[in-house]
Amino acid sequence: MSLNIFNTLNVFSISAICLATAPILMTPSSAIAQYGLGLPPSAGTGGATRGSLPQITMIVPEDGAKTLAARPTFYWYIAPPNLTSVTNPAATAIPSSSSSKQSFKITLFLRDGSDRSARSVFVGEGVADQPGLYRFTMPKDAPELVVGKVQRWQVRWQANSGASQVDVNAPIRRDDDPKVLAAITNAKDHLAKARIYAQNGYWYDAIDAYTNWLTANPQDKTARDERSKLLKDGFKNHSAFSKEQEGNITKLLTQLDANLSAVDMPLVPRVRR
Repeated sequence: MSLNIFNTLNVFSISAICLATAPILMTPSSAIAQYGLGLPPSAGTGGATRGSLPQITMIVPEDGAKTLAARPTFYWYIAPPNLTSVTNPAATAIPSSSSSKQSFKITLFLRDGSDRSARSVFVGEGVADQPGLYRFTMPKDAPELVVGKVQRWQVRWQANSGASQVDVNAPIRRDDDPKVLAAITNAKDHLAKARIYAQNGYWYDAIDAYTNWLTANPQDKTARDERSKLLKDGFKNHSAFSKEQEGNITKLLTQLDANLSAVDMPLVPRVRR
């Protein structure tokens, strides 16, 4: 079950420019994984907005997280009008499906280092006209993440007029673990994979595996609760939400938990020479 507003998304017009080993645990209740990379707050993901801009939240702990994938799947969330106005009263609400649609541009960057100014190795651009939970999987011909290196991905929202924009970014590190990889290879389904990823701290992969499972099995309350806990653990110390806004982060997590599927954003990659 997902919100109707996310099901009314138009087909995107897309162009792209490529510019600690832990034990394998099968049940989420048997241990608590550490998801963040422990980077300083200045290197973390954005989430808040200023002025008349919407709230864009990257679905990752503020200090980043690790992945087992060479080309991972990224998730981000553009708040609908009712949540934008609550979480950030100064933000202008994105038009709802009942109002005249106003398109906006989304650009996704993958950088070759942890610094926000590091060189882009992949850039994808798309146009949408609705809020929602989005995801993008790096294509097979895009550069692989470098094992052991902290890199940065970035999402940029731009008004159709080009007069304003929001930039949010987060670190990611590809960590190889042969034991985890072997367990994933032998896992029978997405739910089994999600639990292995979660127990070994592979946030990006766990979120994607849980979402894939819930898309096909929306009535699985146990899996829904497990993904909800994963989200709460990852966002509990997010500085984009001050102590006075603790209720609002709860609303955001509730909104995310209500969406068992995400809108895929296809890209047509080109490698920069």
